[in-house]
Amino acid sequence: MANYNKLTELMGEHQELAMFRRFQKLNVKSLLGMQAEIIHLASELATVEREDERSEDNSRSSLHKSIFNLKASGGSTHCYQWRKVLEVREKLEQYNKALVLYSRVQKLPDPGSRDLHTLQEWLDRPEGGDFFLQGREADTWNDEDDVLTLSRRQADRDSVTRIVNDLIIPWYHCLRCRWNKGERAVDTNGVWFYQYDTMITTINAISTLLSAFLPSVSIFALYFLQSPIARLAATMVFTTVFSSTLFLITKARRIDVFAATTALVFPSSVDLGRD
Repeated sequence: MANYNKLTELMGEHQELAMFRRFQKLNVKSLLGMQAEIIHLASELATVEREDERSEDNSRSSLHKSIFNLKASGGSTHCYQWRKVLEVREKLEQYNKALVLYSRVQKLPDPGSRDLHTLQEWLDRPEGGDFFLQGREADTWNDEDDVLTLSRRQADRDSVTRIVNDLIIPWYHCLRCRWNKGERAVDTNGVWFYQYDTMITTINAISTLLSAFLPSVSIFALYFLQSPIARLAATMVFTTVFSSTLFLITKARRIDVFAATTALVFPSSVDLGRD
């Protein structure tokens, strides 16, 4: 029978499907509300401070000169300023905690489009969720812009990994289902799955080979080319291929890609200048 227990089992076995709502608008609205409260409290505190400072009562007018005296006034009849300070302090603590938590939530990665589609499809399939979510809860994962994942796999994916996961594997899966060849990679929840570690290992191996192959090929090509124009053209082609590959197979910053490309091109430019 489909229920939250079955959904929990699915998310526990496939961490990339552990997706939750970010509630971005509600979080922002809550922060704005607390911010407005603090603004009003700050204004009230400033008013109280001015009244105490202008008071003819020396015990009140001296409160702004000593925090110790202000705190000690808590048990007196004119302790309103200290109570307001404590009220502001409590609200600030709540606001700062909420602000930090929201910033952490915002750093959690968005799910892969294919993973989100898999979860939505599972919730609708008879052998999966079988439409067990009712009412408002049925729309939980429909807002794709307000969903996050707790899986670090999505954050660690580079461009090539995303292409393989979102395009190549679904294409291979459709082809496999059409020809019905090989063993079915289905678990007890009726979900097709492919070994993520195997995919990462394969991509890493290809990346390593490319990192050794591309510079070596450019050296061989430049060695056999005699025309300076041809060598310049070959340098431009290999530089473009190298920088594009580096950008796709790594999560390098633009400055890192630029530095690595410059390091590849500089020796070639020196050799061309000598010729």
